Amino acid sequence: MKKIVVILSVVLIGVVLVSIFLFSHPKQDDNEQDIPVNQEETNSDVKTAKLTFVGDLLFESAYYNAINQGEDQDLYFSLVKNYFKQDDLSVGNMEVVIGNEEIPVNGGDNYNFAAPSWVGDLVSSLGFEVLSTANNHAFDQGSKGVISTIDYFQNHSDIMTVGTFKNKEDVEELSILEVNGIRFGFLSYTMGTNMKMSSDEEYMVSLFKSNYSTTVTEEDKEKMKEQILTLKENVDVTIILMHWGSEYTFTPNETQKDLALFFNSLCVDIVVGNHSHNIQPIEWVGDEHKTLVYYSLGNFVSADGDIPRTTQTFNNAYQIGLLSQLTVTKENDTIKITDITTDAIINYYDANLRHFQLIPYQLYTNEYEVNHYRYQQGFTKDFILSTYQSVIPEEFRSI
Repeated sequence: MKKIVVILSVVLIGVVLVSIFLFSHPKQDDNEQDIPVNQEETNSDVKTAKLTFVGDLLFESAYYNAINQGEDQDLYFSLVKNYFKQDDLSVGNMEVVIGNEEIPVNGGDNYNFAAPSWVGDLVSSLGFEVLSTANNHAFDQGSKGVISTIDYFQNHSDIMTVGTFKNKEDVEELSILEVNGIRFGFLSYTMGTNMKMSSDEEYMVSLFKSNYSTTVTEEDKEKMKEQILTLKENVDVTIILMHWGSEYTFTPNETQKDLALFFNSLCVDIVVGNHSHNIQPIEWVGDEHKTLVYYSLGNFVSADGDIPRTTQTFNNAYQIGLLSQLTVTKENDTIKITDITTDAIINYYDANLRHFQLIPYQLYTNEYEVNHYRYQQGFTKDFILSTYQSVIPEEFRSI
């Protein structure tokens, strides 16, 4: 009897021990494997962001007239919205002041501009994250215009404006956006303003040279250098937005080339230029550190049928802008810029200065071509393509 009790006790203890083992070591699924963790793989942290750059947003009288005659505001951007929906960060140059009830609308009389607030709504609808507001028209309506433009975008959108300031203290604030774990920093400069600022107002628009000088001095460069190096300490990618160069030209001037090299010496990553109202080349500058330089993206928005102060060629080229996209990758604190594309965007309006619409070249049909306001002046698909291909190096072309 005792032997039976001992045997049963041993069996019972065995069952208990087996149960404890099974519960503490659940059965592994047939599809599961114990894979050792690769510590090196775990530490690798790759982040990417897709960026879009466009040129001047210059709203002019002809467009306002079309809207006043009942044109649908949504038509203008309808064919380019997808570019902005598919990116992570969009940047442009706001070439006109956004006015308020104290500032009347001006579509360009005497080359002076002030847009109604609904233009701000229209621009915001594209989903820009950053707009440069430092350009030669920034002071067209004086300090009131600078302030009203900043106020509009601060109060009605999530768009960050760069290059103009309401207070002296604002100049010291860094313009930084973190996107997908990558910190992008921005600075914006213009060569001057059409309406001259007093010495007490000069802080309101960021200049790369004096309003009263034709040259960039060493003092100008030292000031920019200090701002750039301060920004670089706080970001992964440094982007400089420049309003520079000569109007109605396809080639950068010596000041643009010199400043591009200067920015490269400070390890700036991307320089985006505007002001010429015509497209200009793109290139990599530098040896040890590479800086991507867009000398000019031309007009993204424009609405001037005839410009008397230039030739027919540049009048036609006024209707072509570049929309460029690229990918920024950050891996183990190393930044790479890849997948650069540029699309030619045509500013279309018909013979009656109506039906304003931005049209990518790939969608620019023969019907659009022959009905464009400037078709009879040589603005053809052949002109658009040959201009694009002669100005933009092949490595950056999408067409």
